[in-house]
Amino acid sequence: MRVSVQWLRELLEISWDTEEIARRLTMGGIEVEAIEDAAPSFRGVVVAAVRSVAPHPQADKLRVAEVDAGDGRLRTIVCGADNLAAGQRVPLALPGALLPGEHRIATSMLRGISSEGMLCAAAELGLDDGSSGLLVLDADAPVGADLRAYLGLDDQILTLGITPNRGDALSVAGVARDLFALGAEALSLPTAAIPVPAWAVVRPGDVVPGNGGFAPHVAADAQNACRSYTALWIEGVPERLPDYLRERLRRAGQRCIHPVVDLLNLQMLETGQPLHAFDAETLQGNLTVRWAQIGETLDALDGRDLPLESDMLVIADDAGPVALAGIIGGRRTAVTAQTRSIVLESAFFQPGAIQGRARRLGLQTDAAMRFERGVDFTLGPVVATRTLQLFATLGMARLRTERSCTILGQLPEHQPIPLRRARLARILGMDYEDDVVETALTRLGLHVNRVPDGWQAIPPSHRFDLRIEADLIEEVGRIHGYERLPAHRPEGILQPLPMKQGPQAATLRSVLQARDYHEVITYSFISRQAQNLFTPDADAPALLNPLSADLAVMRASLWPGLMQALQFNMKRQQERVRIFELGRVFSAHGQRLVLGGCIVGTVDRESWAEPLRAVDFYDLKGDVSALLALWPGTDFTFRPLDAYPALHPGQAAEICVEDRRVGVLGAFHPTQAAEYGLDKSPFFFYLDVEWLGNLTSISRFSSLSPFPALRRDIALVIPNDILAGTVLDTMRAAASGIVRSITIFDRYQGSSLVAGTYSLAFALLLQDAGRTLTDTEVQAEMDRLLVAVRQLGSIELRA
Repeated sequence: MRVSVQWLRELLEISWDTEEIARRLTMGGIEVEAIEDAAPSFRGVVVAAVRSVAPHPQADKLRVAEVDAGDGRLRTIVCGADNLAAGQRVPLALPGALLPGEHRIATSMLRGISSEGMLCAAAELGLDDGSSGLLVLDADAPVGADLRAYLGLDDQILTLGITPNRGDALSVAGVARDLFALGAEALSLPTAAIPVPAWAVVRPGDVVPGNGGFAPHVAADAQNACRSYTALWIEGVPERLPDYLRERLRRAGQRCIHPVVDLLNLQMLETGQPLHAFDAETLQGNLTVRWAQIGETLDALDGRDLPLESDMLVIADDAGPVALAGIIGGRRTAVTAQTRSIVLESAFFQPGAIQGRARRLGLQTDAAMRFERGVDFTLGPVVATRTLQLFATLGMARLRTERSCTILGQLPEHQPIPLRRARLARILGMDYEDDVVETALTRLGLHVNRVPDGWQAIPPSHRFDLRIEADLIEEVGRIHGYERLPAHRPEGILQPLPMKQGPQAATLRSVLQARDYHEVITYSFISRQAQNLFTPDADAPALLNPLSADLAVMRASLWPGLMQALQFNMKRQQERVRIFELGRVFSAHGQRLVLGGCIVGTVDRESWAEPLRAVDFYDLKGDVSALLALWPGTDFTFRPLDAYPALHPGQAAEICVEDRRVGVLGAFHPTQAAEYGLDKSPFFFYLDVEWLGNLTSISRFSSLSPFPALRRDIALVIPNDILAGTVLDTMRAAASGIVRSITIFDRYQGSSLVAGTYSLAFALLLQDAGRTLTDTEVQAEMDRLLVAVRQLGSIELRA
């Protein structure tokens, strides 16, 4: 929002310069995003009166004007503006004047006629307001006056970032209220001394006395949505706004449209109350505030015909909707150059009746933005009265009292909010004097009463955001000054982790990043086709109104998103891809946190030191095993998977804890890879992080043995139907305490072995904590392990 400092100073007694105003506002929670001059620098431009205009004898597009610059003589000016006319007051750049862009004006010959200066358009002065031709000033503008002084251009504009909860600050008056609370000397609001309305004020459902054939009303089922509705029938409208009002509009970033519309926009910018005007002569019958009917449309001012829905509040006459309440008006009743009488609307619409409707229709209007956030519910009749007064001062406006009324329903009530001294001190970290708290809240417009443990405060009608004690604490803190809050060093108490504490997400990420994985974040919505490929039996929810077919269902697996990221990279010549995602998957019963990953390409980056090798199942298993090592006290088992959606049946395994599956890994099925346009199959894995997080993962320290460790190797010939993992688990279960580790370091299958068998070589590390082991003890341990594995089948030592 753009706010003129000059306009603010009209509402405040304030000695601060612009920089101090900006600092106070920013520290008070209304961020000043930019400060700019109201107009670029120029000099030597005065108000001139055009006395006569004649065609240029040598050029059809030029005219010769005689103008009075207030120095006692007429000057000849050659000008090409189409709107130049005798009797106008216009800006004149005298010879020697310096215009924006370092453009200096001098007396010049134009087609044989000497031109003693230049008549200026708004754009040539940096005052572009959307108009074309010369900048025409008020008819009573003082001839010879310096234009900068006359228009008050030595002003600055503040661009404010208003947060969504501060709808009360979307006006000059609202910003002035905050500056007054922040320490300005005095506040004079434009609506502070408005007289009682001269028209009828009735309750919803009452008959409007002396209605003159025009009686607005609010439908019974819409009375909660529209608590106050003022409609004034005004005959006679201004033909032009004064220069100072047009300048206010320009500095607020608005273009001049029509004197009535412009004046209503100025009132909204000043008070925060949106207004609307209907051309009275185009209305057919009475105005009714009601809910739209299915099938109705509105010929909106933006040129579109908007389809209305039953939850949209409209203003309608006997022929149908003429406005979407609080959002936009209709073309049929719009104010035009031919308008001679209007019906002025000033209403209070509940935020809930407006919120979301504009966005649903692709609209964004100043009125909707204010009504959605909340408008002062007492302002309707007050601002209508003030607007009528302004109309009267600018023209021959006359109120048709018998056709005007205010329908006043049950307005909202703000309940007292308790504020406890102890709570205030604890949240803000310091004790406040009672007078400081009461002054801050009172200057914000709250009615404050002391109670034994603190205060009770009733917010003013314009502060919709003040509802609970924390809101009042925030107000005290920002008004007294956040910079005054004490600074405390943070304190923490070190304590051991609980026994049941899984690794944090950052730990999982760091393990994979150390193994050259890159994290990705994909959409939680995927296509139904991808869902059926990766998880055909998923019961994940489907979207009722998806953005597209590719985002139709909620994902039951991370793999479809990882596949999409993989494709994106490989199409851009990234042959080696290692990615992972930590995210949630969904089902009809809820959602779970899952870690998924995907690899394809070579094991290592290209290097002169060793040849490149493509990744395989065991490379992926090694990465997953590094993750599982974060749970050192848990026994994880890898079991073959013969049938799993989208995975190769000979290169897939499940990860189990006892009999519960906690993860899956394997190669993508080659047939499916070809359908995705991949010339090589990637490898995928996932881990149920949410379930694993309940497992104990804290490592326990054990003392180091001072005695030497011994390594013994053993090679076994094993039938093909016995899995290597089964043999390893059997050996580990049978081993005594002197066996510190058992690992597989070689696998062989060839012609030197009996058909239907393969060979595994195991490395055993043996060590005792209290003494040096003897060869006899070591051999006895090896024999015991051999006996244990032979119980699995015909397993023999390899010669």
